[in-house]
Amino acid sequence: MACLLYPAGSMPAEGSLPPLTVEDLQLERMAESMSPSHYYRVSPQELNALLSSDLEVLRHRQAVMAELLEQPALEGAMERLLGAIDGWESRSGGIRRGLDSFAVGLNLEDFSWLENCLQKLGNACRDFEALELRSAGLRALAQQLREIRCSAQFQSVEADFRLLCAGHVSPAKMRLGYNLDKSLKPSRLKLLQMEAYAGDLEKGKGKKQAAPEKRRLTLTQRALEMDSMLLQKAVSAASQSIAGFVMRITGPLRSLKKELIFYLAGLKLCRSWSAMGLPHCFPELKPMEERAFEAESLFSPLLVAGGREKVVCNDVRFAPGGELIILTGANQGGKTVFLLSVGLAQWLAQLGLMVPAARATVSPADNILTVFAPNSSQRSSRGLLAEEAGRIAAAVGLVSGCSLVLFNEPLTSTGPEETRAISGEVLAVFKAAGVRGLWVTHVYELAAKRRQLEEAIPWGSAMGSLRILLQETEAGSESTYKVLRGEPEFDSHAYDALRRGGVEL
Repeated sequence: MACLLYPAGSMPAEGSLPPLTVEDLQLERMAESMSPSHYYRVSPQELNALLSSDLEVLRHRQAVMAELLEQPALEGAMERLLGAIDGWESRSGGIRRGLDSFAVGLNLEDFSWLENCLQKLGNACRDFEALELRSAGLRALAQQLREIRCSAQFQSVEADFRLLCAGHVSPAKMRLGYNLDKSLKPSRLKLLQMEAYAGDLEKGKGKKQAAPEKRRLTLTQRALEMDSMLLQKAVSAASQSIAGFVMRITGPLRSLKKELIFYLAGLKLCRSWSAMGLPHCFPELKPMEERAFEAESLFSPLLVAGGREKVVCNDVRFAPGGELIILTGANQGGKTVFLLSVGLAQWLAQLGLMVPAARATVSPADNILTVFAPNSSQRSSRGLLAEEAGRIAAAVGLVSGCSLVLFNEPLTSTGPEETRAISGEVLAVFKAAGVRGLWVTHVYELAAKRRQLEEAIPWGSAMGSLRILLQETEAGSESTYKVLRGEPEFDSHAYDALRRGGVEL
């Protein structure tokens, strides 16, 4: 179906991100914080498969999400439809699926369950028909639900039920169970439960019709054993009939489940930001070739997911046509948080969701590449330098002019001279390719020497410098850091650390 995720005539194309990017951007945490509930969860893999660089697709999703935010009743309708679809998936033909897969039970109460699911579908159709829908995605969904509800199969549901129930005295009142042999064929049938059966009996002939009496259907264990083959055949036929009926009615809707969960996840994300009074918006989308990225009051959604009470917002703007920015500043000053805010904003924009900023302009990237310094748990037997070299080589091999690169203090395992030399070589490759991105480093000299790269390579990306400064606050309050354009205050990370420790040189 995919009408909520892709406009008519658009072919879904699965996106992907390198495993290191998933790890570095902490997309597991993001997916966990976005999951609508413990039962309806989303994974990074599922979300990454929906990444798109097609502006038409992204605008289609933005329109659906905007309408959901404007009309709260739509969320309830989507949740009810999701509940009905989930019921169909968890039970097929009356067969209960669980940990005891080989102790299969068949419950003839599934007739009433099926009727209940169809009622939910009918209610969902009426919910969408009662709303004025503007987005193409929601209108397409309402039309497909209308076609299902008006179909001959749906309209003849009562006749189908009579056919399914033929030969059964009271399907909603009898529960059977059976075991499977080694060839997975029913080997033993057992009556699990028999409740009262209400039937109509005439009190007497020629007299006024009296109120019907209640009578109990009696079935002995001996009779059940004698007629086990007959019951087995009847139960098997009913199970197949129910399964076929469910598949015909619900088949077109089964692919809709992940779409509904996706938008409910987007709504949950927006509500978490609204609850903290944080800005969020739909980004203005620009063609990929413009390599645009600009955001006002940008923040990292991971801080909200982690329960952070105070979130600092910052502005960022890449030069038109793409820019490589060297970001410097004190340790624990927010460089990594700022880097993550840029990467996650790009990721959310390419899902078609709102981004954590008051205003934003974004061009899709063909890839989001990250190289973060590996921690102790990520170090391989090859050694730290070999691990970092492998990560950088992988990023360089995948990069193109329309990629977004995010480097977070790479090459920490070697000396300053080697770090400057290797970093300069990698930056030269990215600049020549026209890549946009952020390079966080404690090697302050890289920011100063970027002009040499501009002279040596006059084409490709622009080169810029950002610094993080500590903002003075009132006594007793938490210090905040702001990201500003400009040259580093110091030319040495060691001098900066000493100054912050109270040592004046």
